Amino acid sequence: MNKLYKILILFSFLSLSFTGTDGTIRGEVLDVEGEPVIGATIVIKELGLGAAADVDGSYLMLNVPVGSYDIQVEMIGYQTQVIEGVSITMDQTSWLNFSMSIAAIEGDVVYVTGERALVEKGSTSKKITMNKEAIENLPIRNVSELYNLQSGVVRVQSRSTGIPDHEERGLQEVHVRGGRSGEIAYMIDGMYIRNPIYGGIGNGTRLNKYAIQEFDWQPGGFNAEYGDAMSAVSNFHTMSGGNEYSFRFSYDTSLLGEALGSVYDELRDYHDYNIGFGGPLVPGWDGIKFWFSAQSSSSGSYKVYKFDDTIYDADGPNIYLEDLRGYRGDLINRPFQFGGPVDPDPNWEENKYLFTYPWDNTAGYRGFGFDKTDDYFLKTTFNLSKQIKINVSYWNVAAHRKNFGYNRYLYWDQGQNEIFRDTERFAFEFNHTINTTSFYTLRLSRFQQDQFIGVRMNDNDNDGFPDWFEWSNPAGYSEYSDPKNPDMVPFQFNESGSEIIYLAQDGLGPDAFSSGWYYGADPGNYNWAAADRFTDTNNNGYYDNGDVLVEDLNGNGVWDGPPMVQSSIFRDGSHWLTPEMYVSYEDFYDSRGAYLNYEGLDPAMTLYPFLQYLTYFATDDPNSFAAINNPTEAYNPLFFTNWYENTAFGGHDRFYSTSEAVTNEIRFDWTTQMTDKWRARFGIDYKEHDLNFYEVEEPWKDALASRNRFAERWEDYGVDATEWTSSPCSQLDFGEGNGIWDGPGIYDNPCYNPSLPIDENNQPQLSYPGESYDDFNGSGAWDDFVQPKELAIYWQNTFEVPWMVVNAGVRVDAVNYQTKLWSDPSGNYSPYVPWLYFDCGTDIDPLTGDPVCPGNVNDDGMDPLQGNGVWDEGEVTTDVISEANNYSSVLFKQSEWLYKVSPRLGISHVIAEGATFTFNYGVYYQTPVYEQIYRNVANLANPGDAFEDAAASGAALGNASMSAGRTSSYEVGINMEIARTAGLSAMLWVKDMDQLTTSSVYNSGIYEYRVSKNGDFGTAIGYDLTLELRGEYFNSTIQYTYSTAKASSEYDDAAFGSVSVDAPMQEFLMPYDRTHDLTMSLYTKKLPWGLTAGLTGYFQSGYPYTSLYTYAGGDKIAPDLKNKNGMRSPNTMSFDLKLSKHFEIGRSKLFFGVDVYNVLNDTYPIDVHFLSGKVDDPGTYYTRNIGYEYSGTYYDNPWMSATGREINFSIGVEFN
Repeated sequence: MNKLYKILILFSFLSLSFTGTDGTIRGEVLDVEGEPVIGATIVIKELGLGAAADVDGSYLMLNVPVGSYDIQVEMIGYQTQVIEGVSITMDQTSWLNFSMSIAAIEGDVVYVTGERALVEKGSTSKKITMNKEAIENLPIRNVSELYNLQSGVVRVQSRSTGIPDHEERGLQEVHVRGGRSGEIAYMIDGMYIRNPIYGGIGNGTRLNKYAIQEFDWQPGGFNAEYGDAMSAVSNFHTMSGGNEYSFRFSYDTSLLGEALGSVYDELRDYHDYNIGFGGPLVPGWDGIKFWFSAQSSSSGSYKVYKFDDTIYDADGPNIYLEDLRGYRGDLINRPFQFGGPVDPDPNWEENKYLFTYPWDNTAGYRGFGFDKTDDYFLKTTFNLSKQIKINVSYWNVAAHRKNFGYNRYLYWDQGQNEIFRDTERFAFEFNHTINTTSFYTLRLSRFQQDQFIGVRMNDNDNDGFPDWFEWSNPAGYSEYSDPKNPDMVPFQFNESGSEIIYLAQDGLGPDAFSSGWYYGADPGNYNWAAADRFTDTNNNGYYDNGDVLVEDLNGNGVWDGPPMVQSSIFRDGSHWLTPEMYVSYEDFYDSRGAYLNYEGLDPAMTLYPFLQYLTYFATDDPNSFAAINNPTEAYNPLFFTNWYENTAFGGHDRFYSTSEAVTNEIRFDWTTQMTDKWRARFGIDYKEHDLNFYEVEEPWKDALASRNRFAERWEDYGVDATEWTSSPCSQLDFGEGNGIWDGPGIYDNPCYNPSLPIDENNQPQLSYPGESYDDFNGSGAWDDFVQPKELAIYWQNTFEVPWMVVNAGVRVDAVNYQTKLWSDPSGNYSPYVPWLYFDCGTDIDPLTGDPVCPGNVNDDGMDPLQGNGVWDEGEVTTDVISEANNYSSVLFKQSEWLYKVSPRLGISHVIAEGATFTFNYGVYYQTPVYEQIYRNVANLANPGDAFEDAAASGAALGNASMSAGRTSSYEVGINMEIARTAGLSAMLWVKDMDQLTTSSVYNSGIYEYRVSKNGDFGTAIGYDLTLELRGEYFNSTIQYTYSTAKASSEYDDAAFGSVSVDAPMQEFLMPYDRTHDLTMSLYTKKLPWGLTAGLTGYFQSGYPYTSLYTYAGGDKIAPDLKNKNGMRSPNTMSFDLKLSKHFEIGRSKLFFGVDVYNVLNDTYPIDVHFLSGKVDDPGTYYTRNIGYEYSGTYYDNPWMSATGREINFSIGVEFN
């Protein structure tokens, strides 16, 4: 059989933009004379798909899965043609026209190499597609870095201009074409994977690279199939098992860089394992195929930074505090606070940078935190017939990270937060091809993402008292005990100082903003109100032998301790603090905390009140007569004692957070070829979320801490729904004060008296109604989650003629938040001001105009509407919350479905061979992140409490009347082939954004509070240039975006905590604006010695910021608000390189490679000081305080610059 090899540029691809994972093949089969070859068969043998040419020679093949296939056309008497490696791209139509020749000999076969067209004639907007070959040959550590390769994408790393606490929550801040962060629809196989509580994705949403068949990116102009996105659509198409077995393994490590002497790579300690294998489940039978892949990545340090060489020198020029104050006093003519004057150092301005803390003792590189992520993916494909196919997949991710704590955790990090994020996704897809012109797809998925942010519990001295407890309690006259000294435990003296009282109990429990934990108990929270009382005869703080039982609540004759109401979370081999255990890190700042951490408490500090301060003693014997009798001279603080740099050596981080986000989604799509020129698709998408969220910020502030909980509010009075002080026997019943909701049932009767006769009330057990609660979602049961629902319906049409393609569609999105909102007496929503009604009936006091409530002298008790639990026409209402009494309730209205309609239109017009003009217009909506909807709504039934909590914490109230944010986008462009191997695309785009999330200040009586609302707006304009080069030796894509992004605020929470100004909002340049954005990716397999190479490059303009200026002779500083964001940081640029060498061994390949990230070792600025505009110099206003208020290395902040060069070595094997 003869084989003829030709290179054929395969015509054009017409876009159909259908959601999912399928593409289309169509075209004509003609003979060399141009006549149709009727009945010619076109087959994809691997898939078992086929079509036949009609009387015109035309054929159509719908529902072709994304991938690369060999396509064969054959007819008796003609040469068989096989087009190899035809790439089927999602949302694209591949037009393959065949010209068949008469077979010279039987079995003649022509093999043709397929190549994607440089200009896709049916594409109506910019779209980037990367196949697995490109992904695996480019220097990327994980697939999230693919976003960095797209121009117009801005990933903000700046601490000063980024979204606060985003990194602490494990989230990425990614902006596309001037939109806000989180406006991307992240999808896997056409189904959403975005966390609906926070929006966007983070460190726990990684799909391993061997699981990816193709990556699609569309930054705007997407069709009606796509919703809940205003900036871009990202879709990963996953691998499926083939007809033959394949295996792949690779290992990447930083050991090469370490071997070359890089301390940076040694501290980075990076290891990454990838494995993938698949094929027929049963050898020789392709009815069931599978694919499994996994990736395990770990970094010994989450961040590695290079610090300067100035470190503490114990033998250097150390000076005491009075000397330093002498210098300062002489310089600024202030009275000396210690001793007499001394001669100032004539070289002080230079030498002051040499003085630093003793714990600043490591020069050069230092590592911080860690990062570990494991994920695996499994997909099974069932080919039930040529028409029916089923895909079932499972994806699991486990991510664990300790971030870099910046200045606060430079030298100690045991109290720092760690983040766990666990992701799990089940997906089912049923695909049925009905005939040659119609098919449908049914998809179901369950996406769950759980997150925990907390602090690990430690007991450094193993004395049974955890560190948090020793920090929370004194040791004699010292404010704290010593968590590193097993011989020192918390204690205090009695009032006379003659007796020691040991401390072994942390308060009475959560109701008193304490844990209630006691020595010897399992970690968790306890309720001491339910414990038997006893006399602590030995003053050791807990019940033991010799203590006297004072109260035996259940009469069992033994002491019953407090019940545990919340168990401490246990994972990763440790218990984790409950919010009630947190201790403020501010109590352990700088020298005060460092002394306790490094030196520990001297016993004298606990025994003598004048020695209680954590400081450094000048005398060798603090118990000496001189030290005891002359405390002023007993200690002599070293110079660093009064430096205030907010570096912690104890206490705990700011967050405690748990969340569980479950999204159940079902999607149905029907596609049909209505006529030869008209294709239509109808789809419906339904999502139901179960969202459980609890977060406490700065828990040590107790009642003033910021709390956000999605659970419905309940009265924690126990199952009898009555506070114990009002119960018949004044005893706690089951569940009272336990911090969890207890439902109806049969429970022990706390008032049961066995010495009395049994009756309906005096029984060992009774049936109780359960704790009362606010049924906000109307489910009829108490729920610890909220359950919003989303529904979308779309209709997409594609009209195509040889010279034009029109994509026209419409989409309807609806959401119901499934909760209650404040309303006014007219029944309208009143989300910003609550209204009260007095459930006292319609009788009015004629003298005061007040409602006649029980207890009023005019109340005759005859009003039938009094106390019926609902508002009746005529009952008094008010919007002054301070007028509330025992008979007032809040007016509510159940949330309703909110609808938005989105028209979409796209046109592609052929203006010349290999050139098109495109235009698209669309309206895009996105539901606000649910944190903004449900924030503090559990308190809405008690507005006064809600206002006080919000005011104390600086937070805002959620708002379930908020509609989706909106973006109206216009795009026009030209695409052309400028050579056989080069294609150029130029797109001009404009975005108008409004109804974005913000907040405003409102008043109700004496209360002032903020409520989330729609109100922010913005505009973005720019143009994109994309140059694609394909050659014999390399393939490359170069993208450039010029843009301007303006808005009324930077992010959803930007208004929180700001000063309310009664003036119209104005647009200003956004900190995520990047005027110039250039990206480049290139890979080749044609280097000498058989080397394969991949190169990526990035260039972006710096970020805008508002500069600072000094006035009043340089003694004061202020932002230049007249030129808000009028300055720009330096530009950023980086290159990454991948080199590899393959060795073929039979059907296997062995490869070795080197990846170099930041090849030029350019530590470009991530942040700058707003006074100087520089990284390494904050400005004279700040540096003048070096040595006085700050150490000489205080402004050594390497995290303000990008990290340096990274070198990885890789080895792997492939078998096909």
